Amino acid sequence: MSYVLWTLLSLISYVGGLIIVIKVTPKLQTRSFDEGLFMGWAILDIVGALLAFGAVFITLAVFNGAFAIRVLDFLLLIGILIIAARLAYQSLSSRALAGSVPVSRVLVGGYGIFLMLASFFCITQLFVTK
Repeated sequence: MSYVLWTLLSLISYVGGLIIVIKVTPKLQTRSFDEGLFMGWAILDIVGALLAFGAVFITLAVFNGAFAIRVLDFLLLIGILIIAARLAYQSLSSRALAGSVPVSRVLVGGYGIFLMLASFFCITQLFVTK
């Protein structure tokens, strides 16, 4: 497959993954963590994160870590970091959604923190490893 097509598909995957994460994560806060629907939304949220991170790694692998692609991946990872920080802040702040379950809010906040840590780790590994 052409490199341009791989890059285009990975950017579409990135945008779709971030849209899924942005739309689904607030819905997790209104459900109790032991409900089946919470698990369904959580699986969809994890798939969105996999799509977003997968786009970063596909472009890095296809272009063998060229400097321009590392800069593109850096910007994509910064986007994930910003969105994860915003979601974690919204879920852990005292002004959360009306009708939200406290334990679910903490779980969603922890998920956002783990996404931030994963993004930060990938950023550091992007420029440290060769």
